[in-house]
Amino acid sequence: MTNSRETLVDVALGKVSPDVVIAGGDLVNVLTHEIYPADVLIKGDRIAAVGDAGEYDLSDDCRVIDAADHYLVPGFMDPHFHVESSSITVTELAKLIVPRGVTMVAEDPHEIANVLGMRGIEQLFAEGRGVPLHFCLRVPGRVPPLDPDCDTSGASLSLEETRLLLDWPEAVCLAGDVNSELLLRKDRTHFEKIDYTLKKGMTVSGQCAGLSGKQMNAFIAAGPEDSHVSATVEEVLDILRHGLKALLTHRPSKLEPKDFAKLAELIQEHGLDTRNILLHTDDTHANQLAKEGHLEYRIRLAIENGFDPITAIQMATINVADFLRIARDYGSISPGKYADIVLLSDLERVKADKVFIHGKLVAEGGHLVEQPPEFQYPQWTRETMHLKAPVGADDLQIFAPGQEQVRARVAVPDTPKRIEIETLDVLNGVVHPDPPKGIASMAVVERHKATGSVGKGFWKYPMTAGAYASSVTHDSHNIFVVGVDFEDMALAVNQVAATQGGYVVVKDGQVLAQVELPIAGLLSEEPFETVAEKMEAVEKALREQLGCTIEYRPLYFLNLFSLPNVPNVGVTDKGLIASELMAPIDVVLQEGE
Repeated sequence: MTNSRETLVDVALGKVSPDVVIAGGDLVNVLTHEIYPADVLIKGDRIAAVGDAGEYDLSDDCRVIDAADHYLVPGFMDPHFHVESSSITVTELAKLIVPRGVTMVAEDPHEIANVLGMRGIEQLFAEGRGVPLHFCLRVPGRVPPLDPDCDTSGASLSLEETRLLLDWPEAVCLAGDVNSELLLRKDRTHFEKIDYTLKKGMTVSGQCAGLSGKQMNAFIAAGPEDSHVSATVEEVLDILRHGLKALLTHRPSKLEPKDFAKLAELIQEHGLDTRNILLHTDDTHANQLAKEGHLEYRIRLAIENGFDPITAIQMATINVADFLRIARDYGSISPGKYADIVLLSDLERVKADKVFIHGKLVAEGGHLVEQPPEFQYPQWTRETMHLKAPVGADDLQIFAPGQEQVRARVAVPDTPKRIEIETLDVLNGVVHPDPPKGIASMAVVERHKATGSVGKGFWKYPMTAGAYASSVTHDSHNIFVVGVDFEDMALAVNQVAATQGGYVVVKDGQVLAQVELPIAGLLSEEPFETVAEKMEAVEKALREQLGCTIEYRPLYFLNLFSLPNVPNVGVTDKGLIASELMAPIDVVLQEGE
């Protein structure tokens, strides 16, 4: 219950007793970059005073929390997150991350919006309102992500719906997971969204992968205030120098621990200001969240690689609150702010013991104090697999009758993604992958409107047998399949459809591992522990049975490779998409090309 400002004044002056006092701990002050002993007095859901509780008369009803040998830090805040990528519900997410000190996530629901539209977002946030977590809204910037001739999505968000979402009380920004070409080409509709956001005094988010020089300047002039896709320290410095916030997270082959160490050295050597550096999680699977952690893992990663602990904590608290323009209420432990407080038993290991949200103890000893109410998704959210017909091997093949070999564009998952020209064999009129050269077949099968549309191509992906398929493939979440055996590929696609979504690994006509994701083909209804265990089994099968040599987060590569909004190439049900052109390109080269 929110208390009046007058009541907070009375508590601060000692005229009214607080409800809760957290006493005997060391306060991590993210405003002044200090650590010192301080008690925190809480009335209702806000902090009334920070100082010495011994100066106050406490009523018998006041609860005193002993924080001796603990550090008091603000609740950790994630400025850029997609719960759908974790494959668990909001309820299970809260069970997993709140006990680790996370009190707020800014969720961009464009994944479920691309499947179910506005109705999907409404369901996700209806669940979010029942959990002990600030589940804030990053309003999707563009749904669908591409024009219909480049991609088939399950739903769309109109300009009016976008404005309605920006008016929601949970809204904190206009999300920026869109192709930067929209801004460089001055897309009128997107500029209208930006204008509406700015008039509301809210944050405009963006992404500028691969941009520099004139393009970088033009992108920033259009209105975005951050980018979360920097792959190197050099890119991080470039966007910071141009006035963008740098949202950092550890991704496979991007911003690895050595990069955090390099950035920490530059900060120390040159005295670089860290106020515009933030930590976030973005797309992270349930098994990684369970094994590594959420924001506390990224804070710990920064500390282990040279950032001092207070700076690392600032990057997940006050810096986030400033970026999202909510620092009046969140981001620090100071009078008047909401009492979102974490008690750490170990500062450098970022080990949370107790977690308070709005003045209430919500987690202790690694578990929620109270279980959230059960949320039931309606049946229509479980009916999103609409194939025109069961997929056969020939639906996934590229034909070149009368030829023995062809020159083909093969996608390569470098940073940035690129195209290489390779010579592939043609057997019985079918262009085949080349596993010894690391070339696999891939396809995207449309699953929203039963169009029968299938985009086909080849990908440099280490695979020696079988196939993998998933309904989690950014951004439109059609069924993505990659493999070296067309029959296994077809079985994998059909198995995903049969379970109303999920991850599937197939070899020699047998399903080896799978994760069922019936809600929109994105979310499981099972406990996070079960989902994490099944994801581990899928990744193990990829490595041990299919010959995948990617050790760290192979599902991340598989989920995000097809994304056309990240340069320079993607794959949709319409085929290979050139990111800069925002248009399909041929896989097989014609004579003379």
